[in-house]
Amino acid sequence: MVLAACATEPAPAVELAAARAAIEQAAPVAEYAPKELAAAQTKLTLAQNALARGDNTRARRLAQQAEVDARLAWALAENERSRQ
Repeated sequence: MVLAACATEPAPAVELAAARAAIEQAAPVAEYAPKELAAAQTKLTLAQNALARGDNTRARRLAQQAEVDARLAWALAENERSRQ
């Protein structure tokens, strides 16, 4: 006999907080990576919208992508600033 759990996925609070923190970290250097930071902000907004609709799986995925985009923006900006 195989048992399957059908629990709903919890809200991605940790992932949303991590994305927000990464975006805040990258914001001061946005001029060096504006496209990447804009992508992060857009994905965070989409994640929040998905959360509001109760689509926690999509919200989690988008929040994780937003964090990665924001960290990329920060890394690109730091690289550019170090060259100057």
